[in-house]
Amino acid sequence: MQPKLPLEKELEPIFLQKFPPFPEKLKEFLVQYGPYFILILSVIIIFGLLLALGISGAALGLGAVAPGIGFNFYISIVLGIITLIMYLMAFPRLRARKRSGWNLLYYALLIGLFSNLVQLMLFTAIFAGIVGFWILFQIREKYV
Repeated sequence: MQPKLPLEKELEPIFLQKFPPFPEKLKEFLVQYGPYFILILSVIIIFGLLLALGISGAALGLGAVAPGIGFNFYISIVLGIITLIMYLMAFPRLRARKRSGWNLLYYALLIGLFSNLVQLMLFTAIFAGIVGFWILFQIREKYV
């Protein structure tokens, strides 16, 4: 039995008992191809972070980060970098179907939700939390 992660004990009955279960074929598809989706998402995040920091924008002549953007911008950049690192660390573990890869995705989702809340993107936080945790809890049994 794996030790419970923060909020896992509270979220588990919601997303395993109150939400409809995924068909076995869908779970297997997500576990087999999900790591590659995470890898593609990581590449997109890298480009997004470069653009947000003005690195690629400056190379294209679009300018750099405007002064006075605010504290929330820099917090979201830091949290985005942490999430990116977690995704990249999770990739080989997810391919090997290790629970540690699932744990990294769980923590990355929590960090993403916190980032959305800091930016006052409440609808995005609620929607991403519901969909993200539903998917994660449905495939958790596939990771040992």
